[in-house]
Amino acid sequence: MISDVILKDLKVLKDDRGALFEVLRKDCPEFKGFGQTYITICNPGWVKGWHYHLKQQDYFCVVKGKARVVLYDRREDSDTKGEIGVFELSADKPQTLVIPIGVVHGFECMSKDEAWILNVPNQLYDYSQPDEHRIPLNSKEIPYELWWDKKGH
Repeated sequence: MISDVILKDLKVLKDDRGALFEVLRKDCPEFKGFGQTYITICNPGWVKGWHYHLKQQDYFCVVKGKARVVLYDRREDSDTKGEIGVFELSADKPQTLVIPIGVVHGFECMSKDEAWILNVPNQLYDYSQPDEHRIPLNSKEIPYELWWDKKGH
């Protein structure tokens, strides 16, 4: 497991009407503040790949479909530098994946239909100076060969 990454199973409350689960609460120990909320949608056969943030921590939760989220620890001061983490997240089993600042990440749709990922980053997106640093999918820096020939960026 990459240092500082958290995968948290969510408590699902069900009744005859349906279900409810809390993705993130401000009293959770892993909560680092609120920036914004958005949903990113990934089509089958595609990868939304490699990027990292210098200020932002992400909180991913798949709310529709299934996604494979891959992390790469490139942080110089990390005891897990160079390690890969692979997580299969599904709307059928609600979980929150906490992606620390500086950890490279990407995801691919693993369902026959779209995968929808809810993200609640702790920073507001700055359109004039985005905290989003990209690395090509086929970069040899990241030892995850499964994406070297995939559609995406």
